[in-house]
Amino acid sequence: MSYDGRMFPPSYDLPRTQRRTCAVLLVCGGLVCAGLVATGCREPLPRPDADAVPPEPAIPHAVVERDLRDLRASGTLRVLFRYDSSNYFLHKGGQAGFEFELMERFARERSLTISAVVTEPGADIVSLLNDGTGDVACGSLMADPDHEQWVALTRPTNFARKVLVLPADDERKDSPAALTGLTVTLPAHDPFGRELLGLSNAGGWGLALGTTPPGLDPEDLVAEVARGRLDAAVVDDLVAQAALTYRDDVRIGLVLGDRRPTVWFVRQNSPDLRAALNAFLRGHLSIDADGRERRSHDYASLHERYFEDPRSIRQFRASHLRPDLGGVISGYDDMIRARAAEYGIDWRLVAALIYQESRFEPEARSIAGAQGLMQVLPSVAGAQADSLLDPRANLTAGIRLLRTIHDAYDYCDSVDRWCFTLAEYHAGPSRIADARRLAIEQRRDPNRWEGSVAVTLPRLADSTWAGRIASRPFPGGRTVRYVNQILNRARLYMQVVPLEAAAADTADASGQGADDPATSLAYP
Repeated sequence: MSYDGRMFPPSYDLPRTQRRTCAVLLVCGGLVCAGLVATGCREPLPRPDADAVPPEPAIPHAVVERDLRDLRASGTLRVLFRYDSSNYFLHKGGQAGFEFELMERFARERSLTISAVVTEPGADIVSLLNDGTGDVACGSLMADPDHEQWVALTRPTNFARKVLVLPADDERKDSPAALTGLTVTLPAHDPFGRELLGLSNAGGWGLALGTTPPGLDPEDLVAEVARGRLDAAVVDDLVAQAALTYRDDVRIGLVLGDRRPTVWFVRQNSPDLRAALNAFLRGHLSIDADGRERRSHDYASLHERYFEDPRSIRQFRASHLRPDLGGVISGYDDMIRARAAEYGIDWRLVAALIYQESRFEPEARSIAGAQGLMQVLPSVAGAQADSLLDPRANLTAGIRLLRTIHDAYDYCDSVDRWCFTLAEYHAGPSRIADARRLAIEQRRDPNRWEGSVAVTLPRLADSTWAGRIASRPFPGGRTVRYVNQILNRARLYMQVVPLEAAAADTADASGQGADDPATSLAYP
């Protein structure tokens, strides 16, 4: 049996009673609105119209043509992620999360590099897919038949059910009768709100749906309940159970609805990408004829790490290991910030490069002889050649080299300039010159990265070009991935690390404003 991405496919055939319950909830659905209100406001929503449907996304249908073949040509898979402590977050300077690691395995099998795009809570995910901002949308997205008007759904990536989260000292019974007068809040645009309100009206529960405070994800809603700012929240059981491993001020109350699949969204005009994702997911998670989950060893390990093991869950929440919680990328932040400011470079870009080169290990050495945090070769280190294992000396040599390369590409636009800078830092000037020469021969712009040098650089590995390049054959595809990964990581650092501190330090130390080409990165 195969799963074609519809709401209740044959491959995970629900028991008859569950199918009936879900069908009732779908018929009873109405429209749930989320507005901007003062924290703690409790305004019940009116009973929904049974014929109401979710608001149509701003871009309901695909306006770009980009399927698996095009992604292979570019080497990059743009993935929309919700930022939370389960599916996608930054940890120890790198990217982590259940769905991130799952997607990373898919990308690796297809020789693709993930470009993560972090969406705001309540963002119009469908429109971000259809306008090409992302190629796949992840983040515990519930399969909902309404979405199939606008996007295609994959096989299940996981299963979850909605639960009620209450303050720990709330002593009400866990029964529908005890919910009368309770105001519950769901994540913005969560389609389960319609079902919950329909269930409440049909059963006479007397629930009211509160408006979601702006900018809050499910994890934040749990915290708001703990602080007493919300009466109760409805979130996935995976989120609630994980929260109980690091906090004791909330409890899980009534289970609401049946176990349902979470899926990934893709554009409707990307059938090959969807088929590849489904084939990948089929190898990791399936449902047998008796309704039992069959997990691959790899999938089971990931699931345990992010949703079941209390120790790893608590570690993922440690503020000193999470840039978004503690504002710290590494133990070398102050040193990197100071050295980068001297050369007018955004320190978070340097930190992204250091993670790629050494994982912030000051004594790292490569087979080629590169050393230290920034993996600098003694031959290009100048006065610091004999002290590259000292973090300060290494940063001085590495950032100076980075700035020198960047200055040489001052005729390129800001994005291309950094792409060429990082590419030369990784591959050396002769190989980049060869790739640009090939671009000219193929009537591509040698001063453009995407669609030009990013295409010709991997061809340096082909021996058929050996007589037409100055350098030896070289696996240039690695350099393309290197550039993509660093710029993507830098973009994420800039989203989660406080901008004010970095901007103030840079301006004070370098005397350069935010418009300096080496301190501002205008990523597309």
